[in-house]
Amino acid sequence: MAAALPSAASLALVPGLAGPGDQAGRPLRAVRLPGGTVNETWRIDTPEGRFVLRLDGPAWRRPGVDRPRERLLHQAAAAAGLAPRVVAADLSAGVLVCEYVEGRIWAAHDLSGAAQLDRLGERLARLHALEPPHGAGRFDPQACAAQYLELAGDAAAAGGAPELLAGLRAAVLEIEAAGAEPRIIHGDLVHGNLIEGDRLWLLDWEYAQLSDPLYDVACVLAYYPLARPHAARLLAAAGLEGRARERLLRAAAYVYEALTWAWHRARGEQAAHPGRFPP
Repeated sequence: MAAALPSAASLALVPGLAGPGDQAGRPLRAVRLPGGTVNETWRIDTPEGRFVLRLDGPAWRRPGVDRPRERLLHQAAAAAGLAPRVVAADLSAGVLVCEYVEGRIWAAHDLSGAAQLDRLGERLARLHALEPPHGAGRFDPQACAAQYLELAGDAAAAGGAPELLAGLRAAVLEIEAAGAEPRIIHGDLVHGNLIEGDRLWLLDWEYAQLSDPLYDVACVLAYYPLARPHAARLLAAAGLEGRARERLLRAAAYVYEALTWAWHRARGEQAAHPGRFPP
């Protein structure tokens, strides 16, 4: 059975579909896009172009997600040609409309290839060079982890939460002691958020925040162990070769490993505990 179309109110935000009541247009094409366990995403074609319509799911309020901050940083990245353009948004209704970009969504194996990591590093260098917009929030991994573990309840405490929080605090303090200037970071560089088109586009800015740019490289290395042999190359492509101290990079990667464990526990799922930091 075909999925029911989004509401008329949300469709009215898509260019080419605005109109009161029965005068609102119908899309030329409406296809529910795969992926995403929380939000609902559609490709909507109209006489004015092709667009992506994202509708907040009932559980969109998660640790680390802030819609005003997301829109602010997404717009900054889009203005630099790194992300699809934001066309319209109604934060109170949980609706975001972006331009649709053609291309191939990356697969996990793309993040194990040196040439592909060079391309990603170049995109990250451009992102981190942007002037951070006023009013965007700072990355607070300790607060995110604590909120996830609160959702997990007793299961997290029994599974090693105190050890993890202590290690996370030590890792964050080590990163902060390095004194890097906060820049825009994407914060969620999974392969499904990368699309190869006329350029490499960065999608899904839910977890974008201001922080040490090293976190974006560490995110890739934490999520994709096969990328780790190319860590020095990725750092160089991202313009971070001067910060390639193994201990510092390990601390940043631990932050993402810890957050991933806490995220799984909040969902009632088992996950490998990242152990202590420092080991």
